[in-house]
Amino acid sequence: MTPDSTIDISSPSLKGFLWRQGKFLRTYHVLRVLSIVAITPFLLLTQIIVDQAIPAGDTTQLWALTGISLLLLAVHVVTMYFAVKSLAPSMQIIFRELRARVFHKINFMSFRFLDSTQAGKLISKYSFDTNNIEMTAMMGVTAIIPETLRSLLLILILMIMNPWLAGIVLVAIPLFACARLANFNEIRRSNHLVRLARERMTGQANEYISAIRLVRGYGQEDEALRQVGNTSVHYSDERVYQTKLNQSLGYMLFTVIMIISILSTAFCGWLVINDMMSLGHLVALVGALPICLWPVSMLTQFSLQYLQGAESYRSIKELLDSDSTEKWTGTRMPEPFRGEVEFDQVTFQYHPGKAAALKGLNTIIRAGEHVALVGSSGSGKSTFIGLLLGFYAPTSGEIRIDSVPQPQLSMQQFRQNCSIVMQDNILLSGSVLDNIRFGKVTASLDEVREVARHAYALEFIEALPNGFDTVVGERGATLSGGQRQRIAIARALLRDPKILILDEATSALDYESEKAVQQALDYLAQGRTTITIAHRLSTVRKADRILLLQHGEVEASGTWQELSSRAGSFRDLLAAHQ
Repeated sequence: MTPDSTIDISSPSLKGFLWRQGKFLRTYHVLRVLSIVAITPFLLLTQIIVDQAIPAGDTTQLWALTGISLLLLAVHVVTMYFAVKSLAPSMQIIFRELRARVFHKINFMSFRFLDSTQAGKLISKYSFDTNNIEMTAMMGVTAIIPETLRSLLLILILMIMNPWLAGIVLVAIPLFACARLANFNEIRRSNHLVRLARERMTGQANEYISAIRLVRGYGQEDEALRQVGNTSVHYSDERVYQTKLNQSLGYMLFTVIMIISILSTAFCGWLVINDMMSLGHLVALVGALPICLWPVSMLTQFSLQYLQGAESYRSIKELLDSDSTEKWTGTRMPEPFRGEVEFDQVTFQYHPGKAAALKGLNTIIRAGEHVALVGSSGSGKSTFIGLLLGFYAPTSGEIRIDSVPQPQLSMQQFRQNCSIVMQDNILLSGSVLDNIRFGKVTASLDEVREVARHAYALEFIEALPNGFDTVVGERGATLSGGQRQRIAIARALLRDPKILILDEATSALDYESEKAVQQALDYLAQGRTTITIAHRLSTVRKADRILLLQHGEVEASGTWQELSSRAGSFRDLLAAHQ
């Protein structure tokens, strides 16, 4: 989903962000104002009933004022109904798009950033932080803003009725507000520490859950529990302190409210005894004081939520404002796209000051050529692929695709013309059909069946309980390794790529699975630029050319027959695999 440009996230503060999204809530605000205005006269009507209708025994006036009150209440209920009805979809427009912004940003973060950031932290920003902001916004829109407006109108009515009433309320509110502000900075600091602890906890838990096979395979469940438990304990400690702060503030404010209410009632009683205030005014104050103090009480609760929401907003802003994104800004795309790849004096370091993964590498892969990359672990094979796909930018030198320098290339369009089949292909948790169609979401079922047939996958797919509609489970857990590979090949074939990358696509398979997968790969490689990374050298016999990489450099280049017939590192590597 592409983020909606009408959602403004430029404000450095949560308050500014919420204010800028007010355009989505105009209908709600108009209806809420009407609902509040409708019930504001209740105090005045109550005072008239107590001071005039009851002492005069005027039942006509009593029932007339009661009828007006009920009519105004009906207006309040109706407007509230339609206000609430309009609120939910309006709020979801804002936060659906905010989540889209976060997810979209993550999709374009640089791999240097992603390599050093736990996935759980990013998930926390996408899920928890956006939900926290939504809760803050909902509380502010539905409680704080309307109740504050209602209090202001009530204070105005009280001032008209009797200046003493307004004076009492205006003295009480600042006292209450001062009590609320007493722990503001400490609560804000605590919320920040809780957020950081939560991100560490979710990050480590996500890491160990993703590596569950490693944990169980090594019998290290206790160690995993210990490490995850340590971050959980740290998070719990921060939450305990945060809860104590919040609860202490709540008790203190309740005490302040009760003191203000008791003293205000006593003072007004004294005014009534001394004929400086009517009984109706006292009744009005008793009814109005909780309403006028309620926004301050709500503001107290809201301030706690607001501080959490503000911390979540800062967390999201850190991500959205980060410049750790892919820097590709090119717009060119070769027409027609042939798939020629050229590395010109390409050097790359993962970290400044560290040894280069590639050193001045020069090679040209012609359109339609099948080139295999071989070499020992750490020789630069995977780095070559990462640079080709633009996951990283060269430290020096230049990569050209069909003679177009990589910085001028429209990277997203280029990648859409590539397909990659890896050793451990990732399948999504949907159906077989969904996973194959990920290569081309507009493909028809007939197209999907055709590529599945060429990938030697159609027979086993049709034998599944629900055929193409069979749910494969997270990462394809319900399928065998060979089945997952053939679905991945079908997905790659459906795209009909100009450049095909095979990254050790058969190294983890048994003989029978490898044979079927290799047949599918041979079909897939026909007529397109193919780059194969292989540990099993027998799988690259049919390559047009083999590049032997050692320590980030091309040590030798040639066909299988050429390299295997002369002494050198390739023959040594071949002997080591026999």
